[in-house]
Amino acid sequence: MLSTTAEYALRIMIHLAEANGEQLTSEEISIATKVPGDYTVKVLQWLGKEGLVLGHRGRRGGFRLDCNPKKITLLDVVNVIDPLERISQCPLGREAHNSALCPLHKRIDEVIAMLQDTLGGMTLTSVIDGTPGPTLCPPEDVAITVSAKRSKLPKRKVQAKKTTSRKKTTSRKKTKMNTVRTR
Repeated sequence: MLSTTAEYALRIMIHLAEANGEQLTSEEISIATKVPGDYTVKVLQWLGKEGLVLGHRGRRGGFRLDCNPKKITLLDVVNVIDPLERISQCPLGREAHNSALCPLHKRIDEVIAMLQDTLGGMTLTSVIDGTPGPTLCPPEDVAITVSAKRSKLPKRKVQAKKTTSRKKTTSRKKTKMNTVRTR
């Protein structure tokens, strides 16, 4: 449910919180968080506009947190980049659902509300320190299972499609792209 950019922002903010006020270059942040370099700079700019990050230019420049990691929640960070929006009316515009959400969109709205509550209940510090509370990442030895009621619809037969050799076209595309880049 989180956009890739919001995920990147969370990684960056948590890494800066772990740096304890030390200034880090965008390259250092990019490598540590595994966020592409150009994306790192964009996300840092957005976070800076909201006062969460402070950047300094120049030889000894870099970025550091400009907020209290004990007070900034994960929801605060996500809302800077890509706010989670609740569903208040049927996205399909169906007249039958004008007075209330259909069961599907009602459930999706409930999930969004739970995600907002979880993210809003966790600060940057709580993620770093492992403070008890809601968690976004279950331990590795815990399996998460999702069950759903079986559909009463008949099973569809799936026919195998003929596959063509894609390796040749892919390698041609790469060659053309490499040729363009080297000119």
